[in-house]
Amino acid sequence: MAVGRMASHVFRYGGHIGLHSIVGGVDVRGPQLIEVSSDGHHKAGPFLTMGSGSLAAMAVLETGYREGLTQDEAQDLVVKAIEAGVYHDLGSGSNVDVCLIKRGKVDYKRNFKTDN
Repeated sequence: MAVGRMASHVFRYGGHIGLHSIVGGVDVRGPQLIEVSSDGHHKAGPFLTMGSGSLAAMAVLETGYREGLTQDEAQDLVVKAIEAGVYHDLGSGSNVDVCLIKRGKVDYKRNFKTDN
């Protein structure tokens, strides 16, 4: 529902709204990640990247992702992917925050890694 409304709204404005986002949620198909671009196009995937460090991050995710990762394995993989974006792109910031979202609980870890 959220992705449909976002995509319809930005499509009406023909790309003149600067929206580039990744929406996560759970529906009848289970957990979903969906990227929505400013022209209304959207795509789903088991992992998504966005921004100036996204190519380096995507390389790490494509190499290390497999079905059935444990929470710790998934968190380590995501941290490595973000670090790749940070280290190989000057516009990607300097630290890693982690947010674990579960039913009824959000665990937000600020400055999880601060190598720079």
